[in-house]
Amino acid sequence: MTAISDSPTTHSSGARNPLRTIATRSAGVLVAGVFYLTLHLVPFAPAQRYFLGHPVAIGATILFCIAAVSLLTKWITVRRERRLCEQISDAVLAPNLTSIANQDVGGICSEWLQSLSQLPVAAHGSRLVGRLEELLQRQVRRGNARQLADDLREVSGRDSDDAHDSLQLVRIIVWAIPMLGFLGTVIGITQTLGGLDFSDGTAAVDRLKSGLYVAFDTTALGLVLSVVAIFLQFPVEQAEQQLMALIDRRSGELLAAHLPDPAADGVSGQIATLCEGVLAAVQQSLGTQAELWRETIDGAHQHWQTVVAATGTELSDSIGQAVGSAIGPALANHTSELQHIQQQGVEAIDGRWQQWQLALSDNARILLAHQQTLVRQAELLADSQSRAEELVTLQQTLDQNLERLETVNRSLDQSLNSTAGGEGMSEAVRVLARAVDMLSSQLPASPVSTPTRRAA
Repeated sequence: MTAISDSPTTHSSGARNPLRTIATRSAGVLVAGVFYLTLHLVPFAPAQRYFLGHPVAIGATILFCIAAVSLLTKWITVRRERRLCEQISDAVLAPNLTSIANQDVGGICSEWLQSLSQLPVAAHGSRLVGRLEELLQRQVRRGNARQLADDLREVSGRDSDDAHDSLQLVRIIVWAIPMLGFLGTVIGITQTLGGLDFSDGTAAVDRLKSGLYVAFDTTALGLVLSVVAIFLQFPVEQAEQQLMALIDRRSGELLAAHLPDPAADGVSGQIATLCEGVLAAVQQSLGTQAELWRETIDGAHQHWQTVVAATGTELSDSIGQAVGSAIGPALANHTSELQHIQQQGVEAIDGRWQQWQLALSDNARILLAHQQTLVRQAELLADSQSRAEELVTLQQTLDQNLERLETVNRSLDQSLNSTAGGEGMSEAVRVLARAVDMLSSQLPASPVSTPTRRAA
């Protein structure tokens, strides 16, 4: 079984290798020294004017050489890693497993680590192999591959940040070189103006021109060197990004092809694992809280015992007095507030009760008036009914009398037509007189007038 470290394995990162960083910077200074030695042995007027005109120009040149050597080293490293990634096939990196179905993720990753450790030294030191070893070590520690996707993203992001940080010194140098050029210009102009002597006008102007040439040459040199460094930095960064993308793709494909699918455990297995994790977290949290509560209560209990033992009953009396003096005014204020609220409630209820009584009395008076009106109307209806009955009776009597009158009229007509009707005539007149008297005594004046006129 391969020994598994607790920290992730890191391969080929110049930013994480102090010796390589120191060697690179030393090589940059050495290249600058070789350049100035060559310039001293082989005089070249324009080069001497720009590179030896001011100490600031010399410093900018040394920084540029350090940046150039760092970029060259990074380029060589990236090209070597790219060749190794292209030369190492997937069959070489694949694990030598006899039966994957009967092994768990931890066993597969352990055997895979053993097969990777048997690779040649050149292949084992590549970034691709280092990436695979780190990811496999993480799966071995967990015992499953459920977080493989998260591990791939995390390691990829970390390596990209490391690649970006490895060129941090180059970025600083690219920014600092033009600043040094401007600083050389300011210093050169200040020295030139401070050393002017106008006693000889022509010589003073010549010295001023030569001084300004040197001062502005530092700015030009700084700008040119920074632009060259930027153009050298771009292809190196692009090549390293392409290398990172290639490593991400191949490591992801290899792990996905040779590790069991995390979804093969089924939903129930994932839920069970999740529940176990939640249960463990809850138990740990409860244990921690119980321990904290126990320690707090024990400490408070011990403190109270110590204080009580030291002060005795006087402390109890003082505590009781303090509690009483602190709570008494608050309770008194609370009692007075409750009484005031109760009194306000009673007054509000009395006012509302009086309003209800006034409203009910007004309604009672209105109902009594309606009742009296209804009684008077009932009496009028009863009187009208009795009058109607009397009118009906009188109408019937009048009809009977009218029938009698018609009978009498017919008798009179017969009597008048007969010769011996004198006695019948007198008898009919007497009957008619009696009927008229009877009607006059029973009927009012208006109803009787019509039959009287009719009889006449």
